[in-house]
Amino acid sequence: MDKHYGHAPQAWCMMSCISSAVMIAVGVILTYMYTLWLPVLLVVVGAIILIISVFFLNKRRIMMNEFLRMVAEAEDGIASGILSAFPVPLMAANIDGSIRWHNEQFGELMGKNNLIGAQAGNVINGLKWGDVLKTKDFFSKDILINDKRYELTGRLVKESVPDQDGKEIYSVYLYFYDESEYDRIKKLYEDEKTDIAVVCIDNYDEVMQRMDDDEEERVVSKIRKCLNAWAQQGGAVIKRQDNDRYCVIFDHVKLSEYIEDKFSVVENVRKIGQEYNAPVSISIGIGSGGSLVENEKYSRSAMEMAQGRGGDQVCVKTGGTLRFYAGTTKEYEKSNRVKTRSVASALKELILNADKVFLMGHYGADYDCFGAAMGLQRAVRELGRIPYIVTDNNSPAIRLMRDEVSENDEYEYMLISGEGAKERINANSLLIILDTHRPTMLPCPELLERTNKVVVIDHHRRSTEFITPCALVYHEPYASSTCEMVTELMDYMDMGNKLTIREAEYLYTGILMDTKNFLVKTGVRTFEAASYLRKLGINTLEVKKLFNIDKTDYDRKVDIVKTAYEIEHGFAVAEAREMYANIRVIASQAADEMLNIGNIKASIVIYPMDNGYGICARSIGNINVQQLMESLGGGGHATIAGAQLKTNDIDKVRCEIKKAVHDYLKNI
Repeated sequence: MDKHYGHAPQAWCMMSCISSAVMIAVGVILTYMYTLWLPVLLVVVGAIILIISVFFLNKRRIMMNEFLRMVAEAEDGIASGILSAFPVPLMAANIDGSIRWHNEQFGELMGKNNLIGAQAGNVINGLKWGDVLKTKDFFSKDILINDKRYELTGRLVKESVPDQDGKEIYSVYLYFYDESEYDRIKKLYEDEKTDIAVVCIDNYDEVMQRMDDDEEERVVSKIRKCLNAWAQQGGAVIKRQDNDRYCVIFDHVKLSEYIEDKFSVVENVRKIGQEYNAPVSISIGIGSGGSLVENEKYSRSAMEMAQGRGGDQVCVKTGGTLRFYAGTTKEYEKSNRVKTRSVASALKELILNADKVFLMGHYGADYDCFGAAMGLQRAVRELGRIPYIVTDNNSPAIRLMRDEVSENDEYEYMLISGEGAKERINANSLLIILDTHRPTMLPCPELLERTNKVVVIDHHRRSTEFITPCALVYHEPYASSTCEMVTELMDYMDMGNKLTIREAEYLYTGILMDTKNFLVKTGVRTFEAASYLRKLGINTLEVKKLFNIDKTDYDRKVDIVKTAYEIEHGFAVAEAREMYANIRVIASQAADEMLNIGNIKASIVIYPMDNGYGICARSIGNINVQQLMESLGGGGHATIAGAQLKTNDIDKVRCEIKKAVHDYLKNI
C-alpha cells in the first residue's frame, strides 16, 4: 500500500516544530553578531510557529480520541459505517485479544481479507497484547510492517451496552499511522544538512622551507589536486583559505561515504610526501550534526583536537561526541624552537607575578612527571618564589627519587599533599600541571578551582578532555617526554646552569624512562636535551640506580610475562594474577619486556586494582595503542598507553580487549 492515510499533516507539523526551533536558535546566536531587531524578529516568529504547530498536533490527538469514544457509543449501524469509511487501518478487539472487527485497509495491510477471531498478537508482528492491557487508557508503539514504520495507537473503550449478564464490556481499538513519509522527510532533512570540514597541511612552513621553489610548487600542486579529487568524490565545495588551510562544505549524507572510505585522502597525501622524501601530511576537522554556525565551530574544535594528537588524522565532532580516523603515523618532530622560546618567556613572567607556585603531575606519578617538577622548582626558586610539589603519596614508581628529595634539607616542606595544597593556594598562586592535560588524571583536581593562573605542560596526544581555562598551554605531542620539554624551557629561561647535578639527573631519568633508553619516540631534540644535561655533569651510573628493582619485583615481572598469549597476530596479552603495592610499575615493565618476544608488535598487560582492572599497552612499529586504549576509556601515546575498567569480572575485561583489538584491526 502506498497510501499514507492523512499522515502528511502530522509530518508537516513536526517539520514546522523543527524549523521554528532552528529559527529561535539562530535568532539567539545572531544577538551576539548583529543588530537587535533581526534576532528578535526571528525568535518571535519562530516562537509563534512553534506554538501553533504544538497546538495543532495536540488538537489532532484529542480529536482522534474523541472520535473513537463516539464510535464506541454510537448505534451499531452508524458505527459500522463510520469505521468502514475510516481512512487508516483500524481494528477492534475483545479484551482477550481476539479481533472482533476490522476495516478493509487493515486487511490489505496484513495481506488477508478476513481476520475476525484471530489473535491480534499473532497477526501484528511485534505486538504483545499484555502491553496493551497494561495501559489503562492510551497505548502507542512503533512497529515495522512490510519495511515501513507504523505508529500503532490504541485506546481501551467501555461499550455503551453491557453483556447478557449485565457486566461491562471493554473493547480495544487499534489504528495504524504510516510513518514512512515522515521518516522519508526527516531523513531528507538530515541528509541535506551541511557539514563543514577544515583541512590543514601539517607543519607546512617547516616542511616547505626544506624544498626549493620548484619542488615546493609541485608538492603543493599535487596536494591540491588530491584534495580536489576527494571533494569531488563527495560532491563537496572546497575553497583555499591560506597556503596550508582549506574549507570543505558538503551534504551530511556524504559523511558516511567518507568514513566508509576511511578518509583515504589522508593516506594519499602521505604518499605524496613519501614520493618527495618529506613528512607531508594533513589533518581534517569536521563539524557535523548542528546548524551551519555550530558546525563551523565544531570543525575548528575538531581541527584543534586532531593537531593536538599529532596530526595526520581526521576528527569528526558531532555535538559533544568526537570520533577519530586514520592517525597511524608517528608525530613529526619540529625543528623550529620559536614556540619554546616564547613559552619560556611567558612562563617566566607568570612565575614572577605569582606569590607561590604549585607543581602537580598526574596521580600515580612516574619519573617523567616528578623529574619535570624537580627541574622547574629550581627555576621558581631562582626567581624568588616559593615552590610546592603536590604528590599523592601513592606512587611506588618514584619511591627512590621521592625519598632522596624528602631527606634533603633544601627541599624541606616542598612536597605536600593535595589537602596541604588546598590550604596554601590562593587566587594569586600559579598552578603548573605536568605530564597530563586531563583533569580526571590529577591527584587533586580541586586546585584548578582555587586559582585562575593555570599552566599545562604535556607531551601526550590530546584526549577528548582538556584542562580549561589555562593561562598558558605548552602541549607538544612530538616531544619524547615532559622532562625533555622542561629541559628546553630551563635553557631558554637561562636557568639551566642553575640546576644541581642531582636535579639534572632527575630530568635525565624522566627522558630515559619515557624513551625506553632512547629506543622509543626519540628525536634529534631528545638527544640535544640529554646532551645538555650531560654537560651539567650528571652521572649516568647514579641514574641507572633509580631503575633498579629487587628480586621479588623481578620475579613478579617474569611471572606476568609467562602468562602471555596471542589474541591476534602480533598482539599479546598477559595477566597479573595478584595485587601488590607497585603492581602498576611491574605491569608496565612486563609490557615492555613482552615486546622482545618473537613477532610481538603490541603487548597488553591486565592487572588488578582496588576498583577494577588496569591495562598497560605498549607497541612498536605502526600499531597505535593510544587508539586501542581510547576505545576502552583510556589514552596515552601511540606506543605507550593505558586504561582502567571499573569491573571485577576478568572475563569481561578479556572480552573488551579482544573486541577493541578486533575493531582496531578492522579500521586500519
